[in-house]
Amino acid sequence: MNLCVRVILLCVVITFAASDQDQRNSSAYDLGSFDIQRFGLELLLAKLDNIQQTLLEQHQSTRKEIFTALHRLEHAIGHNLTELQERSLMQTTCVTPKPKHPIYSSCKDVPSNVSGVYLIRLNSKRDPIKVFCEQEKFGGGWIVVQHRFDGSVDFYRNWTEYRDGFGDLDKEHWLGLEKMHLISKARAHELIVELKDFSGTYKYARYNAFEVGNESEQYSLKTLGTYSGTAGDSMAGNAGMKFKTMDSTRDRNTVNCAEHHASAWWYNYCTFANLNGRYSRFNNDKSMFWYHFKGNHEGLCFSRMMIRQLN
Repeated sequence: MNLCVRVILLCVVITFAASDQDQRNSSAYDLGSFDIQRFGLELLLAKLDNIQQTLLEQHQSTRKEIFTALHRLEHAIGHNLTELQERSLMQTTCVTPKPKHPIYSSCKDVPSNVSGVYLIRLNSKRDPIKVFCEQEKFGGGWIVVQHRFDGSVDFYRNWTEYRDGFGDLDKEHWLGLEKMHLISKARAHELIVELKDFSGTYKYARYNAFEVGNESEQYSLKTLGTYSGTAGDSMAGNAGMKFKTMDSTRDRNTVNCAEHHASAWWYNYCTFANLNGRYSRFNNDKSMFWYHFKGNHEGLCFSRMMIRQLN
């Protein structure tokens, strides 16, 4: 600011000096006239000094206001940052980490008598499998491989879906042929089938051995043990049969039993058990039936297949 003012003053002095020289050359001014000019110059210099001082004071005031505002902003930022750090620390210390789910070798080894979804590991080389364990009925320790009770899930599906499984484990579902194979191959298992009709009559069928082959064997029912129970033996004819779905090749008798029964099963031209058929109470070949339950094809309202490790 001082440099600018001094430049202005220098220009004014030079201008007045030049004007004075011209006046001396053209016409002589008297001393009184020069004094008046000098007095005017002094007034001008005084005004410029006042202006400079005012500008300096305003500049200092502005700088003070800026520094004050910056100080307040710095204080606010520091306060907010501290508050955020405290909140983050509280969230970190207050959130409880999710517990790891225990893994068991089978549902039989689950120490709880509460039925639900658990993880089981067949051996150290395989990832754990999620299954629904029935821990209350028939002594507990059962893996549910098929469950139907309200018709909410369509069971007329293709090979891939029956191989991999479908539905929700705690609702209607099919566990999957590949999982059934791995589980039943790893250890000896038994099978129990629970049934109920639309009148509320409950029966069951139990087999003391059960094993499913691998996919190259078309998940055949390799082993089906001796029957016991109240529902009658409607699976004896399925032992040793390959599993069939809607998109499988035809049976040896040229009949596609999966299409005929609108289902999927270990068909043997075709079957007395059709637990994956339509959820219907009608008495026909496409219903979910167990022939020896009443000696007909009347549809059932409930079926559940479960397997359990024998030793």
